[in-house]
Amino acid sequence: MAGTVSTIAALLLTLAVGYWIFSAVPEPDEDSPHQARLRALAERKQAAYDNLKDLHFEHLAGKLSEADYQASRRLLENEAARAVKALENEQTAGEAVTRS
Repeated sequence: MAGTVSTIAALLLTLAVGYWIFSAVPEPDEDSPHQARLRALAERKQAAYDNLKDLHFEHLAGKLSEADYQASRRLLENEAARAVKALENEQTAGEAVTRS
């Protein structure tokens, strides 16, 4: 008898916890598409800066020839510049929308 009551109690508890977990409504993402784009561009810019830093350390460690270092550095600097420009453009576009 006590085993049956324990089993029923455990089953009810499991059902209640399962209902609580699976019935929770996820909170909607509060970021606007503009904010998501700004965040993605900022991450892209930071990644380019991090890669430039890593490239510099690899060059100092002697892992790259001067020619390879210069070529890679130019590519990464161009990527960083494109990311900064895109971020500035997106920020300007967001300000224009906010003003209107």
